[in-house]
Amino acid sequence: MIEKQMLKLMLSKKFYTQYKGQISKSVFQGSFGSLFDTIQKAHEKYDADISVDELYSLHTAVYNPALTKAAKEQLSELIEDIKETTEPSEAIAKDIVHIMAERDVAQKIAIEATEVFNGKPADFNLITKIIDEYKTGLPTEKLDAVTDNVEELIKQLDITSKWQFNLGVLKSGVGGIGPGNLVIIFARPEVGKTAFWVSLVSKPNGFAEQGAKIHAFINEEPAVRTQMRAISCFTGLNREQIIEDKVRAHNEWKKIKDNIKMIDTVDWTIQDIDSHCEKYKPDIIVIDQLDKINVSGTYARTDERLRAVYTSAREIAKRRACVVIAISQASAEAHDRDHISFNMMENSKTGKAAEADLIIGIGNRTSNDPTNTTRILNVSKNKITGWHGDPSVKIDRYISRYDD
Repeated sequence: MIEKQMLKLMLSKKFYTQYKGQISKSVFQGSFGSLFDTIQKAHEKYDADISVDELYSLHTAVYNPALTKAAKEQLSELIEDIKETTEPSEAIAKDIVHIMAERDVAQKIAIEATEVFNGKPADFNLITKIIDEYKTGLPTEKLDAVTDNVEELIKQLDITSKWQFNLGVLKSGVGGIGPGNLVIIFARPEVGKTAFWVSLVSKPNGFAEQGAKIHAFINEEPAVRTQMRAISCFTGLNREQIIEDKVRAHNEWKKIKDNIKMIDTVDWTIQDIDSHCEKYKPDIIVIDQLDKINVSGTYARTDERLRAVYTSAREIAKRRACVVIAISQASAEAHDRDHISFNMMENSKTGKAAEADLIIGIGNRTSNDPTNTTRILNVSKNKITGWHGDPSVKIDRYISRYDD
């Protein structure tokens, strides 16, 4: 009875629009689920209520023309039952939606838990994700609308660009980054990817000195080496100078050291990173390199796996209210080129770029010349301010700093 009531309610455009985020096909059994498919397709195409008779016509003639005579007869009986079903009151209808949505979530959790019990590798973050998605699948009438107060709107925009860039060309063009942003930095090997993010984080006036809590997940080189680069970047001392004057280096570094944590993450999964963020709540995480992070599932192609990794990284940014800075390689197409765009990221079609809010490619046309300190920052995607550009900057490899 409850499935028939729900299908009849869903024929209303208003009711469907209000509750479609809470009801999925999986809450219906057999023919009920097939009819729900038809209702979804119809509402996507038509901006009006659907009658029960129209549902039958659409289901048999438009979306399932190959149904057998026996199947049509069985469906006709079900349609008649739905037609005779009494629609519940609005309050009861809301309760029905709530009950069916809870059943759906409980069933998904039960299936995943059973598979773990039967030997599948445990991925409890998947169960957490199922619960989180249920919590966010609220009716549209309960969603918080964007404020129409100008002063409040400006304050909210300030939060989305809370951490300002310490490079003038990026500060003027992009401004800053904030909770929920996924930033991708990519370049060819040995161009200066790690030095770039270290400079944004650790150089004076960087994210760390602004007060951000930054956790960097390192699988490209030993984290202790990256830590030394961060110390050099903030203090302006190269490794030899730090060894010669350890007291000075220590006194300078302690100004921001509590805001930066470098973590060796060889063999970590994206779920491990999510759990870490849930526990420690950093403001900014850096994953160097994100392409090497493992993700559960089986994928036919590398680009499919990478899309899953980058989608998960974006979900972490949103769910944990932090910035995710992902470091990635550029393909051979970007070799010895100043001007590169996001379509030159390695092993990617559109999967990586589709998830990002900001993409910065670092170009260098003379990779075989160690004396060349010029780099071109190619901002090829920018959903933060819309600005795109390719400014020239300078790199000091000895202290991992970028300057205008």
